[in-house]
Amino acid sequence: MMRWVVILLFFRLAQGTINWVDKTPLPQPLAGSGCAVINDTIYVIGGRDTQGNRYNTNYIYDPPSDSWSQRAPMPTPRAHVGAGVVNGKIYVIGGWTGPTASNVVEEYDPVANVWQTKSPMPTPRYTYGMAVYNNKIYVIGGMDMQGNIFNVVEEYDPVNDTWQTRAPMPTPRMGPGCAVLSNRIYLFGGSTAIGGGATTVCESYDPVANTWRNEPSMSERRYALGGCTYGGKIYAIGGFDYWYYHTTVEVFEGSSWSYETPMQHARQSIAVSMIENRIYVIGGWNNGAFSFNEEGTIEISAEERPEGLRVEIGPNPFHNHIRISVSSNDWVGVKVFDACGRLIRILYQGRSPATISWDGRSDSGERLPSGVYLIFIEGGNSSRSLPVSLIR
Repeated sequence: MMRWVVILLFFRLAQGTINWVDKTPLPQPLAGSGCAVINDTIYVIGGRDTQGNRYNTNYIYDPPSDSWSQRAPMPTPRAHVGAGVVNGKIYVIGGWTGPTASNVVEEYDPVANVWQTKSPMPTPRYTYGMAVYNNKIYVIGGMDMQGNIFNVVEEYDPVNDTWQTRAPMPTPRMGPGCAVLSNRIYLFGGSTAIGGGATTVCESYDPVANTWRNEPSMSERRYALGGCTYGGKIYAIGGFDYWYYHTTVEVFEGSSWSYETPMQHARQSIAVSMIENRIYVIGGWNNGAFSFNEEGTIEISAEERPEGLRVEIGPNPFHNHIRISVSSNDWVGVKVFDACGRLIRILYQGRSPATISWDGRSDSGERLPSGVYLIFIEGGNSSRSLPVSLIR
């Protein structure tokens, strides 16, 4: 008797709320670049080409004009690297230099357009997860050139230029997605073994309590994926499962993952950034380095739309006091820098909205001289740097 086996194919149907379009491509194909956003400008730093050459390029993308330009190159060419922003400066950490995994830390000042070398990371590694929380940078997991896959968590304090080791991640892995949501750092996906260990595991870290907990797993195994946060949701984008390069996007909200509108171009080792409700997925790898620059606009109703970062400041110039009103859909930070980029005063770190007054004094109470100062404001996925003139 012949038996028929009926195979039912279930296709993933997502109620798509992301509209993906191609924008002006990266000036050269690059995979594994670091990516950061300052003043709604995207910085894509370093990366590798198809032949394995590492680069120190520092490209900036201006979304309103859909154009690229270049700034001062990074001192150390490297790829599979992370970049984080603290106090208006970009920190590029570790990475793959070719012969070795790096522990180099380099700081970029976009105002002065200069780089400085800082204290090295204790554990040389690349293709790790990176997050910025409360002005500290967390480097999580990754691997070295000997094939060791880490669960190491190291915290960098840019203000004091110091490192400390924190509680290890439960699941050692390289190439995880990483995002911050509700005061926790989420690590999702990644690979637990070279050549075939792509995972769906999701774990979150509480930097204050220095503890980890398990979270619901993603639907698809993937590593070298991108991650970002918007509107109380985490977006896991692209990646590779050792068989297929992914276009798929998964979204974590509350206690479960669901599918979103997929990208147009399947790839891993992407540079991902978020400006308001727009996701940018730049470069990447699919049997070679890519220069694609996809913009995904998240469609949301007026009721759901976060405020974004709103700033009112005045009077400017000022003599004795200047008032700064800040509104965001998340926490906000307000700091003052002098014309040389030195941190002068931390005015506020906390929930939004907030109205702050600055009296022209430093954190130590010193009465500052006349001059131009920079008010740096960050909140949610955006930041602003506003020059103000103090006249005595």
